[in-house]
Amino acid sequence: MYSTFTGKNKEAASVFGQILPLIERALVTNYRLPPREANEVEQRLYDWFQRFCRRPGSRRPESLRSELLLMACRAGHVYSVSRLEDLLAQDDRLKRSLTLGPEVIAIEIEKCLDRSKSRDPATKDES
Repeated sequence: MYSTFTGKNKEAASVFGQILPLIERALVTNYRLPPREANEVEQRLYDWFQRFCRRPGSRRPESLRSELLLMACRAGHVYSVSRLEDLLAQDDRLKRSLTLGPEVIAIEIEKCLDRSKSRDPATKDES
């Protein structure tokens, strides 16, 4: 059982590392978190994702990337709504992100990931 947890932890860490640039972009660009606070949110997301992947009956971490992106967008959304009221009045991207909601933003970000994978010749060989 320990080896199963260890294997899932490594796989979850790998998936998180692959998605991290997108998470960072969502938090900093879409939701306007300051970089230091985005790093704190990313660490909490990493901890959450590790636990989420270890739940009994959970799917493989690679198949949970959508849930990870959604949770990152939800975290950014909550942060922005609670702390950035002044910025909201003058920032159209933030206003758009908050209006569309974390589900739509997560889907948009995931589509960007899928497009970049389809353009990467190394990724095509793996498929």
